[in-house]
Amino acid sequence: MTQPAALRAIAHDSLCLTESPYLKHYKDGRFRSWKGVGLTASELPGPGFNFAAVLHPGAPTFDELMPVAREFFTGCSEGWGILVEGDSGHPMEAELLSRGWKIAEDEPAFVVEPIEPSETVSSPPDLAIRVVRTQTDADSYCAITGEAFQAPPEMAEKMLPSLDFVLDPDIAIFVGAVAGTDVTAVGYSRSGSTAVLWGTATLEARRGRGYGASVTRAALAHAASHGCTSAALRSGRLSIPLYERIGFRYVCQHRTYAFPGGE
Repeated sequence: MTQPAALRAIAHDSLCLTESPYLKHYKDGRFRSWKGVGLTASELPGPGFNFAAVLHPGAPTFDELMPVAREFFTGCSEGWGILVEGDSGHPMEAELLSRGWKIAEDEPAFVVEPIEPSETVSSPPDLAIRVVRTQTDADSYCAITGEAFQAPPEMAEKMLPSLDFVLDPDIAIFVGAVAGTDVTAVGYSRSGSTAVLWGTATLEARRGRGYGASVTRAALAHAASHGCTSAALRSGRLSIPLYERIGFRYVCQHRTYAFPGGE
């Protein structure tokens, strides 16, 4: 069994410290690795999408990081933040707390390793899963995730900025339909040999029937068949039981503190 430290390293590297393939599809998407810190920015709003990840021992101090971060996040009008491994004793978290920074997001990170390709994925017999390849299917993905997450339409549309995003060889998106109605969806992007899952959603009226688990397993099998050996994600509270049933293990807490301004 993979040791906890190795699983944490997979979560840190794939979720925070490596450039995601989807960034190039955003007009303002950019990434920088600086002294072990991963800085990520996009046109998506807020500290959840615009953050400096400080996760390694011996990382730059707060005072060393701030000039670099201020310059990098210029133009992030809806805010940015600094991400740490929560409650791990990293000095950066103590610095942020002492300076009055507030938590913007506090999400558990999960990893499953290994993942393996499978010719058949067990799923409810009424669920038909397909890979998104057209604008119509991309629009359906946006509609499912927008409704499931109660996101405004403009936010859902930003998640898939173009058909090129959908067709990127390092990205795959799946939609599941029941009797011709699309009800569940998930996507992943490749980070080295790790598949980073995101946007897992099932319409509220169709939950509790195994659809979300099935479409997620289909994504994992697809990722494994395309060279991935592990998968990682950050989860909201309600989705944790689903991921644990599939085999994901909690490895750490990714906690983002929002830049308060005026520093």
